[in-house]
Amino acid sequence: MFRSEILLTLVNTGIALVMIALSAIMFRIGRKKFLFTIVLSVIYLAVDGYYLYLTFFVERPSIMETQVVKTEPLLPPEYGTEKTEENIDSTPEPDFQVIILTGNHTFMVAPEDELEVKKNIKFQIKGVVYPEGNKENIKADLKGFVGNARFNDNQDIGYQITYDRIMKHWAVEGQKDKFEIIVKDGDTKLGSIYVRFVD
Repeated sequence: MFRSEILLTLVNTGIALVMIALSAIMFRIGRKKFLFTIVLSVIYLAVDGYYLYLTFFVERPSIMETQVVKTEPLLPPEYGTEKTEENIDSTPEPDFQVIILTGNHTFMVAPEDELEVKKNIKFQIKGVVYPEGNKENIKADLKGFVGNARFNDNQDIGYQITYDRIMKHWAVEGQKDKFEIIVKDGDTKLGSIYVRFVD
């Protein structure tokens, strides 16, 4: 089944070939008309060739961010405004974002979010945005991946990561191709994001 952009590109190629054929017919009518139509045909064919290249040889974005939504039980109306120790969060979760690069695409991933990555591409943890911490102390550790084979300092920022280089037994329990990236400020864990590899 053709995607719509492939079908459109093939139709444009057919139009370009028809225009060139009409230019050959114009040659018998007059040279000026022939030159005009052949120039238009070549320009149209060149533009169509560019779109052919984009359609067949340039990969579409192969990484997709999905929001993880937590569902919480609803309280009965009569208890909705009641303040208890259970519904008051005195220690809010750290606000950070992990910067992921893949090709020409940049993704900002928030705590507990999940990122889908194709198994055949490389990606990189570019950094962590955490205004409250010291940049030098921030670490992002992809479980199952060792950036520096000589000294595993649990710092995977800046390394090119591929599915083949990940030790599969570190996958999240019950999730074959889902791996955790733990973000730390020194020895303090700030939270996690997740990477799921897909075919």
